[in-house]
Amino acid sequence: MNIKEGIEKRFSVRAFKDEAPSMDIIKKILKTANSAPSGGNIQPWKVYVLNNESKNKLTKKTLHNFDNGVQEEIEYNIYPEKLADEYKKRRYECGADMYSALSIEKDDLDSRFKQIRENYKFFGAPLGMIITIDRSFGNNGWGHVGMFLENLWLSAIHYDLGCCLQESWSIYPKTVKEITKHPDNEIVWCGVAIGYPDKDNPINKYRTKREEIDSFAKFIE
Repeated sequence: MNIKEGIEKRFSVRAFKDEAPSMDIIKKILKTANSAPSGGNIQPWKVYVLNNESKNKLTKKTLHNFDNGVQEEIEYNIYPEKLADEYKKRRYECGADMYSALSIEKDDLDSRFKQIRENYKFFGAPLGMIITIDRSFGNNGWGHVGMFLENLWLSAIHYDLGCCLQESWSIYPKTVKEITKHPDNEIVWCGVAIGYPDKDNPINKYRTKREEIDSFAKFIE
């Protein structure tokens, strides 16, 4: 598989097989991901790999909070407070297509709630990761971590694994910290669900729509 095929094959996996990838494979993936570029070679990413036991501890604590309406102080906005209409449209279509793939109707609030809960189970993935970055970094450093995450994802595909990046974990930073024990100078950016995709699950058969080139690129003469 070449790079182009890997990029085009990538999608957010939200259902996994029980089989866990070996830690040897995970280490190889992280080593490759660590080749990501960063200004001045600062490499601002931090990764906390959760095995099944530590993942389940985090899941149990977080779902308890989620189910009981416990809220924590959110340290960054996943979306801007005033999201422009073009971005609202894409986000709406993404959610609508996912629920359609699962045959969940718009007014079936119970089923939608259950699907949201799956975020805090790492969508059933056998392994999870928490990605943090030092609080001192601005937008540029966050961009560097984004390139690391893309490398991680493509490296996972090389080993027939799938991923889902989960910004939802940033909503419970205190709970995450209880498990990862990361230092106070680090901020939780996202989680990563990783494992072998369950290709028969309908949620893994839908794909998000992509805009035409003319909608985001201008060729200046």
